[in-house]
Amino acid sequence: MKTVDGRNGVHEMPGEERGNSEVRGGRYGEEDGGAPGAATRLGHPRSDLLVLLVGTPLLGLLLGLALPPFARWASGSPVLPWRDGIEFLGRLDAPWQLGLFVAAGLVAGVLLVLAAHAEEMSLTLTDERVEVVRDGRPRAFARADVSAVFLDGKQLVLLGTDSGELVRGAHAPRAAALAGAFRAHGYPWRDSDPHAALFHRWIPGTPDLPAEVHALLAAREAALKRKAPRDAGDLGGTVRELGYVVRDEGTEQYWRPLAAV
Repeated sequence: MKTVDGRNGVHEMPGEERGNSEVRGGRYGEEDGGAPGAATRLGHPRSDLLVLLVGTPLLGLLLGLALPPFARWASGSPVLPWRDGIEFLGRLDAPWQLGLFVAAGLVAGVLLVLAAHAEEMSLTLTDERVEVVRDGRPRAFARADVSAVFLDGKQLVLLGTDSGELVRGAHAPRAAALAGAFRAHGYPWRDSDPHAALFHRWIPGTPDLPAEVHALLAAREAALKRKAPRDAGDLGGTVRELGYVVRDEGTEQYWRPLAAV
């Protein structure tokens, strides 16, 4: 069942399997071209995943081959810190030990792939709506409810018709792939934030903001400093309900009032 938030056009969607190619299907598809009006899935580039899954075991193999001889050579130095540890590395040249290096590299590659999927969002575009999956939570926004799409540093941002942020998060696809896919489906892609000039750095106690917003931004600053992005995001959503948008540069916060589009 879908639930609809009439204020910002959010539809909660049941989970579904996502493609993991950078651009897949749809009118901007690189794999099959897709039929006009078909969905375009934006996720992690397969080449990047392949580099992690193949490159990390290969790196483990290279370390297993190169590290023991180097450690044996280095152990001949008369002045050597951590001599016991380096001499131990020099003895790691048995075939089964080399296999451990490769296995450790493979495990590291799998963990990196899983971390990349967990941290970055995937998207599915059609001419009618965009679906976003982040932290395992799928959401959908109607095309008519999206007033601007742009990149803010390494984050993809979708703005609603009240200029508030519908989505902000790290993206896996390259910038050119994102721009091409959104434009192909008729979304208002922008080269930068159209409301950037309205932002002000947050200064505690400034009379330009209500006391309630100051309290929320103070709590949000604490969340940023303790590296709790989910808490910071929830507090930012509450700030929006009070009529303001907040974005970050490190632990510094910048705010602006909502601006009707």
